Parts: sequence; structure tokens; C-alpha cells
Amino acid sequence: MVKLFAHRGFHSSNIPQNSIASLEEAHKNHFHGLEFDIWFLDGKLILKHDEPSKKEINNLPTLRDYFSFKNEFTYWMDFKNLNEKNAEIALRLVKKDVDEAAINLDQIYFAPFIADYEIAEKIFRKIRNIFGKNVNLVAVCKELGSAKKVKILRDFLTKNNVKFLSIFHQLLDENFVKKFSKTELFAWTVNDLARIEKLRNLGVKNFATDKITPQIYDRKT
Repeated sequence: MVKLFAHRGFHSSNIPQNSIASLEEAHKNHFHGLEFDIWFLDGKLILKHDEPSKKEINNLPTLRDYFSFKNEFTYWMDFKNLNEKNAEIALRLVKKDVDEAAINLDQIYFAPFIADYEIAEKIFRKIRNIFGKNVNLVAVCKELGSAKKVKILRDFLTKNNVKFLSIFHQLLDENFVKKFSKTELFAWTVNDLARIEKLRNLGVKNFATDKITPQIYDRKT
């Protein structure tokens, strides 16, 4: 089953990314889930793709705002600035929001956008300490470039028992999917139906998209 995640909510020229309006549009269009970006700034969990300015912080949606539809969505959460210093405080605030909104933990995918696997390992450890060992942890891959990097990625996933990988879709081919057959892949950002179908035939199930609603997908496939 293909699962479509509204990339930064379902936005358009009139509806900003990661906005309350994009959240509501994603709900209207019956997306399986939401993919969105989180910054921990001034003690708040703020939603925006690029780092917000000081003037923007109080006018942007928070993580709690994005939980307004509760368990009607699955949440693919890209944490943009988690580090060893702020992770403990930020993640405990996430847990507070999750608990207060009564979100099922199995519907949340924690995807810190961290390319340094040594740092990612430490952040994953903190997430497990706070949310439990069965939490859905997602490693992130935006570039490869060599067989050595592929091996490093595989070793990282195995060592840390990480079962999910968020990856730029153009890095995916039959060979890669076979090598990571035990890993559930989350492909971003796919706005072409033919590309979704090609990857689906390879075994990819999860897609972040700006344009393809579930209705469009069902009508064309």
C-alpha cells in the first residue's frame, strides 16, 4: 500500500508551506500523513523549512498546532536543528505535546536531519531514552556518491537498529532498494506519478509529495 505524505503540508502558491492552512488542506485531501520541518528555538517547537528569523517565531505554527487532527494523520517529523546540547530539552517538549494530544507513538516517525552519523547516533539514543526503545527512528540520506558511503549507511542502520530511511528519491534504484531490503524507505520529494509507480514496483511504500493527492493517485493507477 502506497502512503502519501503531504510535503510540508499540502501547500500551493496561495497556501504557505508548513502553515495551518497547508495542514487543513492535507486533511481535506485525505493524505495518509504529514511531512514537516521542526526547529527548536526560544524554547518552542516551530514549523518552517528554513530557519525562522527572530521576528517570525511568534507568528509561525508550533508542533502542538500540527497535532490538531490527532491520530487522523501519521507524522513524519524532520527535526532541523537538534544537537547534543539542545536535544534533551527539545525532545521532552515533543513528548509533552505528543502526550497532551494523545498521539499514538507508532504514528510518529522521528527523522532528525543529521548527516553526521556519530551525532545522529547520540540523538537517536536520547530519543529512545525519552520515548522508549520501540520508537520509529528514521535516518536521513541526501547524498551517496560511492560504495563506501553506502556501506557506512548500512552499517549505521544495523548498528543502531534503525528500520527506516528518509532518502532523496533520485538516489533510489533497483540496486539500492535490494541492498536495503530490510529497511523501510521514505522517498522525498516525488511529484511525478510515473516515478512513484516505478519506485512502488521496487518496493518503496512511503512518499512525500507536493502535488499528488491520494485521489489523483487512485484515479491514475
